[in-house]
Amino acid sequence: AGIVVIEHSDQLFPAVETLSSCPPIKNNKVAILADGGGHATIAADMLTEYGIELPVLEEKTQKKLRSLLPPAASVVNPVDVAGGTDADPSLFADCARAILNDPQVGGLLLVGLFGGYGIRFDESLSLKEEDAAHQMGKMVARRHKPIVIHSLYNSIRPHSLELCRYYNLPAYDSLDIACNCIKVLAQYGNYLRSYHAKTNFVLNWKAKAKAEGDRIIARAKSEGRHALLEPEAKQLFQLHGAPVPPYQWVESEEAAVAAAEAINGPVVMKIVSADILHKSDAGGVSLNINGKAQAAMAYAQLMKNAQRYDASARRQGVLVEPMASAGLEVIIGTQIDEQLGPIIMYGLGGIMVEILRDVSFRVLPISRHTARDMVAETKSAPILDGVRGTLPCDRKSLVNLLLTVSEIVEAYPQIHEMDLNPVIVNSEGIAVVDARVILTENEGMQTGESV
Repeated sequence: AGIVVIEHSDQLFPAVETLSSCPPIKNNKVAILADGGGHATIAADMLTEYGIELPVLEEKTQKKLRSLLPPAASVVNPVDVAGGTDADPSLFADCARAILNDPQVGGLLLVGLFGGYGIRFDESLSLKEEDAAHQMGKMVARRHKPIVIHSLYNSIRPHSLELCRYYNLPAYDSLDIACNCIKVLAQYGNYLRSYHAKTNFVLNWKAKAKAEGDRIIARAKSEGRHALLEPEAKQLFQLHGAPVPPYQWVESEEAAVAAAEAINGPVVMKIVSADILHKSDAGGVSLNINGKAQAAMAYAQLMKNAQRYDASARRQGVLVEPMASAGLEVIIGTQIDEQLGPIIMYGLGGIMVEILRDVSFRVLPISRHTARDMVAETKSAPILDGVRGTLPCDRKSLVNLLLTVSEIVEAYPQIHEMDLNPVIVNSEGIAVVDARVILTENEGMQTGESV
């Protein structure tokens, strides 16, 4: 586990190089050391957008930097040497030492012209850059805090930057890539800090399986089905304490009318068919139904739509349930990955998941701490806190549902994929509005017991 996601192909190999050669950033806090305010500002903006903290350096650290640099230098963070290294680039090592000695700093991003002073100013400065490379390499090994370098001269491959690589200080000519490498070190450090002491990676297959849950899956298998019907999926979730709204599975128009009447308020009706997984595509969902006449018409229309969509589809009745209260739509999904094993996804739900793709992933099983992190790291997370006068959503119930989903995957190794979309969350709680469970096509359980 400890997976990081790479969004652009040119970031892949630098990220691999950095993760394989550098110590992780253990506290998500980074300092920037630059020989130009422009690069420093851009780097600060990028790292902040990645969620990395740029702490104000301690007064002791600032005092040391002031003693090294000219009065115009900025020593708060980012640190701008303000020309102080032009005559002696070995000062980069002295500044890096002072910064890495600061207990708040977990890693250092060096940006600008390092490696090019002997080219840009005077050839004799190359020796001082090489001396700085030796010093920085040794301090990283001693303090176990990484230094990542951005240099506009990296493509020329000066000896000072080759020395940095020798000491496992990666250097890149792209500021974007250098910042992304800092990000992956911080992500991995966050994972190590929050996870290892809390969870072992043993999947206790079937340990929390329910007898009725086994019967539901066995019945579907015996009928040659590789997916549970929606009422079966919801029953399975109910067995494990998931918040599923009340529903009735009916198989006639009269029963549908009676079920709708029994609910005090508008209802939703959905086709039940082993051959129609995506009900909306088949016109298999009818919303805001009120009264006997509408319920009768909706039942008949759902049957017609299913027939039109797939004449051979089994029409196994209709699910009747109350309309969900207004709230934020989120999605929770799981899948068995061929290489990683069971994985879980959380994000903004409904049709937004396909448009915005604001999701987070983890390898199962997950801890409560990890479930909270999954929710917090999505861009839509602030919406849960309430916007424009809306009440905050019930995050605790959302975290509990993620843990329940993890439990269900572990309990029934016959499950290959689950899709809870949408799940409605608001200030009063959470509701699994729609659920799909896909089973493995063979009888074999997932191989192995640990991830």
